[in-house]
Amino acid sequence: MFPLSRLPKPLLNPVRRLMVGMVIFSVIALWGFCTGPVHAAPDTKAPERVTLQLKWLHQFQFAGYYAALAKGFYRDEGLDVTIREGGAGRPVVATVLKGDAHYGIGDSDLLIDRINGQPLVALAAIFQHSPYVLMSRADRGIRSPSDLVGARVMLSDGQGSIQLRAVLKREGIDPQRVNILPQTWKLEDLIEGRVDAMSAYSTVEPALLRARGVAPATMRSLDYGVDFYGDILFTTEAQAAKAPERTAAFLRATRKGWEYAFTHEQEIADLITGMKGVRQRGLTRAALLGEAMQMRPLVLPDLVEIGHLNPGRLESIARTLVSLGMVKADYSLAGLMFEPRTGLHPGLVRWLAGAVFGVVALLALVFLWNLQMRRSVRERTRQLQTEVLRRTEVQQQLKVSQDMVQLMFGTAATGIVMNTPDGRFLMANPAYYAIVGYTEAELQAMDTRELTHPDDRVRYAAQRDRMLAGELESFSDEKRYVKKDGSAVWVHSTVSMVRSASGEGTHVISVTEDITERRAIQDKLHQSEALLRIAGRTARIGGWMLELSSDHVVWSDEVCKIHEVPPGTTPSLQEALQFYVSPEWRGKMEAVVEACIDSGTPFDEEMEIISAGGRRVWVRVIGEVVRDDSGHVIRLHGSTQDITERKQAQESILRLNAELEERVRQRTSQLEAVNRELEAFSYSVSHDLRSPLNTIDGFSQLLERMARDKVGEQGRHYLSRIRAGTRQMGELIEGLLSLAKLARDPLRAGAVDIAKIARQVVQACREREPERAVEIHIQEKLLALGDQLLLSVVIQNLLGNAWKFTSLQPSARIDVGCQTGEDGEAVYFVRDNGAGFDMAYADKLFGTFQRLHSSTDYAGTGVGLATVKRIIDRHGGRVWAKAAEGQGATFYFTLGAVVVDSPAVAV
Repeated sequence: MFPLSRLPKPLLNPVRRLMVGMVIFSVIALWGFCTGPVHAAPDTKAPERVTLQLKWLHQFQFAGYYAALAKGFYRDEGLDVTIREGGAGRPVVATVLKGDAHYGIGDSDLLIDRINGQPLVALAAIFQHSPYVLMSRADRGIRSPSDLVGARVMLSDGQGSIQLRAVLKREGIDPQRVNILPQTWKLEDLIEGRVDAMSAYSTVEPALLRARGVAPATMRSLDYGVDFYGDILFTTEAQAAKAPERTAAFLRATRKGWEYAFTHEQEIADLITGMKGVRQRGLTRAALLGEAMQMRPLVLPDLVEIGHLNPGRLESIARTLVSLGMVKADYSLAGLMFEPRTGLHPGLVRWLAGAVFGVVALLALVFLWNLQMRRSVRERTRQLQTEVLRRTEVQQQLKVSQDMVQLMFGTAATGIVMNTPDGRFLMANPAYYAIVGYTEAELQAMDTRELTHPDDRVRYAAQRDRMLAGELESFSDEKRYVKKDGSAVWVHSTVSMVRSASGEGTHVISVTEDITERRAIQDKLHQSEALLRIAGRTARIGGWMLELSSDHVVWSDEVCKIHEVPPGTTPSLQEALQFYVSPEWRGKMEAVVEACIDSGTPFDEEMEIISAGGRRVWVRVIGEVVRDDSGHVIRLHGSTQDITERKQAQESILRLNAELEERVRQRTSQLEAVNRELEAFSYSVSHDLRSPLNTIDGFSQLLERMARDKVGEQGRHYLSRIRAGTRQMGELIEGLLSLAKLARDPLRAGAVDIAKIARQVVQACREREPERAVEIHIQEKLLALGDQLLLSVVIQNLLGNAWKFTSLQPSARIDVGCQTGEDGEAVYFVRDNGAGFDMAYADKLFGTFQRLHSSTDYAGTGVGLATVKRIIDRHGGRVWAKAAEGQGATFYFTLGAVVVDSPAVAV
């Protein structure tokens, strides 16, 4: 190229003036061409009207859309947007599919709808982590999905129900076992106990519940491996295909709105407060700002581009749904994500056309100026384009890495927390919040060093100080945290220091694992080992093991003590049998050990051994085999117990038993002799005492007949008294004979119907005194096991007393029945409303000839209740009474273990 500098000076200046003029003309033409159409466009095209359907009522949850509308971001994109409130009666997906709205806000449930054939297209996910939780009252004790079995739970189809059902299935709980009710979104249902739990937004409902004075408890699906998107902006395939430029414009403006909302929270909170119905629902400015703070860790506006949708994450969610049986395995997500066209905005096209025109003119001028410069610019442009592409790829890789790091951070099972070196909280993952029991807001107001248990604080602080001083890069420690509820939780914490380029510590990162259960197991193991050692010393029992490969027996310390050898002694099998087993037992022990090794036969033998000190000791030896994976015997193990004292005690017991048997034989002979004497005495009383009494009674009766008119009224009274005395004496003799007979006659047990006996006794009483009106109640099927004859005597005495002592009552009543005692035994009773007695004298009731009433008022010998007690005692039971003077009495008795003299009959 011919350089201009070589032109003659007279010609050079006109050329330069011509070039300058061309440049000025090109710039003016470029400016006019580029700016004219762009500014004229708004005047010629009206804004396009679109409708956005919210899924719920106005609150900070939709702040980005309000900001985009209020700040004119939608208007700048040529859109006239109407934001319509949602609610329980306006399903979002159905509204958009019917065409009543262009765009809507849904949840990850959209994946199921898409897989099932609904033509839905996702534009953006505002919440990177779903805000849905399952909320209950803290005092209900619902802490895990297993607590929901049988509980009443309100869920809303299309608003988080899928992920909550996914949690149940992931935890192995059939949703059919949970009583799922339609969602009313009324906190009163939860507060007043009509339901046990309900789905809720973690950013809204828990705060509202606390404002009502009720402490909430929440369960997050993220803590159980279910992490879905939330608040997904979507449209239909028809809308996306029909108006892709409008959809892209709506998405750009929405993102601007959300960016503005999170940088101007107070302004947007004021804007929402003024919306219709917001104040009426009790939403204050402070509540909206609190909601905004709760939304940040879910939206992640400082880490992730607002609205970011990751295809890999959507695939992961779909695979989770497949594994839980919620969608088919051959699903396809093709077409789910919106892909804007690569075409440019018309105004931008016109601007670029003008720019191209100007650039062409300038390039032509530059071409005339210097061809070499053009080549340099072309090379530099190529380098810049390469650099831009490289940086774009790096940014995309960085974005993917950030998403993966955030996903790992959020779903990690171990707690991760970042603090400043002076203990101020910066951030943590959900697992850490679950470990310490505090929320993010509560931790931000604390010195996190105070979370360490006071007993562990000094040791932990010493290691932390060494790390801060540069002596350690990291350290691990097991310590306790003090949770919000005051309880202690054991954790294994790995602490690392993040330093700046200058070496100064900037952040402290702790990876924390809850090891409370493991520590509890270790403590129980240590306790068990200690108890085992104590039990071994107390019971004098120890363990042994024979390794066949080495042919040596390993004895525990207790076994060494039994053999009186030093701890750690390990004799060979032959030495153990030769030197420690007594000769008379050696052959048998060799045989059982050989059989155990050859055929795996376990053994349990008692034998005598000879200790190293020469003492003969009785031991019990138990052994069994241990096999390898191939079934071959590789070792024997078992236990050895010193049973010398037991053997000596057994020998003593045998001697004592022999002595006792001899004493029993002697005592039996003596008792038989006494019984014979008692029987002879009974016959003597029967014949020697009854004969005079009968004589006295007979002559008194004869005298009364012969001299009735001669002895007068007083004489007849005396004769009557004599006859009554003889009859009473006869009854006393009968009672004494009955008592004596009870001690002699054998007890014959069988099935006894007490109700039948009672009815017979009552019938006899009515026949003797037909003029009396007594109300009798006898319980049916009063079955017992005992002696039929003796129990008849018991019922005759108790019912006879009840009949007698109700004789002065105008409305007499007697009850016979059975009830269950405190220890489950059958307690029979006879109750009356008669004269009763003073409980102060109850200890005299069952003594012979003891009476609590005058014989002039109520006849009797005082032997009946003594007879009752003797019979009940022979049955192994108890008899007692409760009464009050003038208010009747109740006699109770039980029948214990009956010693039978003949085969018992089952009841």
